[in-house]
Amino acid sequence: MAVKDYIRLMRPHQWYKNLLVFLAIVFVEIPSEWPWETLPAAYNIWNYPPLIVGFLVFCAVSSAGYILNDITDLEQDAVHPEKKERPLPSGRASSRPAKGLAVILLAIGFTVAYLENGFFFIIVVMYFVNSQLYNYFLRKWAVVDVVDIAFGFILRAIAGTAILLVPFTSWLVIGVFFFALILGFGKRKNELQYLGEDAAKHKPVFNQYTEAMLDQGITMSATWLVLFYALYTYNNFPGEMMVYQPVMMTVPIVAGLILRYVYLIQTGSPVGRKPHLALKDKGILFGVVIFVIVLGVALFFWRGILELLLTMFPPVP
Repeated sequence: MAVKDYIRLMRPHQWYKNLLVFLAIVFVEIPSEWPWETLPAAYNIWNYPPLIVGFLVFCAVSSAGYILNDITDLEQDAVHPEKKERPLPSGRASSRPAKGLAVILLAIGFTVAYLENGFFFIIVVMYFVNSQLYNYFLRKWAVVDVVDIAFGFILRAIAGTAILLVPFTSWLVIGVFFFALILGFGKRKNELQYLGEDAAKHKPVFNQYTEAMLDQGITMSATWLVLFYALYTYNNFPGEMMVYQPVMMTVPIVAGLILRYVYLIQTGSPVGRKPHLALKDKGILFGVVIFVIVLGVALFFWRGILELLLTMFPPVP
């Protein structure tokens, strides 16, 4: 028994999903005056410690869910071309210690969540219950399985607002939902490509999916995600705000990132079934860097830049 195998059992490479708790920082009011009289919430370091705690709680609870899932799928994973290398089906870890690890992770996660605040605790419990409903029941039905996974993403995002005690909005729910649908349908599409005719042997729900259906789900989700992001930027930065905080400039970048991800799925890249590999793609990495820079400039520095330019080059009367 090697400790590293039980760490692998926790799937730390999946913890990137728990970064959704940090989205809450976007929903704390951004000061529009320049120069700033108060720091933006994203620049206030005291907002981050509770969110980091929330992130770690979800890492513990989600890892417990992954372990229980692996125990349930032990026989199927043992004959899967990739999953057979996981600690349990490969025999490098055993079920009884794995169950004990899952219980310890749940106890730690639930305790810390309860100490954080009651609303956050309820969301964490809902997340775990939802993951087990998926594990034992909901993954048997096409589309229902992906929608249930998306609901787990939404709970992560809402949890961040519960930690900071700020209201969540329909924009947060809708955006995260369609983002998760792209990942979910994309993973199903890539698994179907990878496993071919044997797909249903490893995951019975593939008896209900077709590549055409998955393509429609990916296209629909990507279209709605870009549309709602555009509507979000227009609705939350209207009129004069759009002049001084032109966040809408990021819409083409988001559209490009989504199209790049869809391209990778359609060409059979393993990014489809392993989204954490996306940042190894140079196109996506470059797009994310540009998005962060443009968003930061639009939110925090554009007004100052405009005023500086007007001072240097005053309009001709």
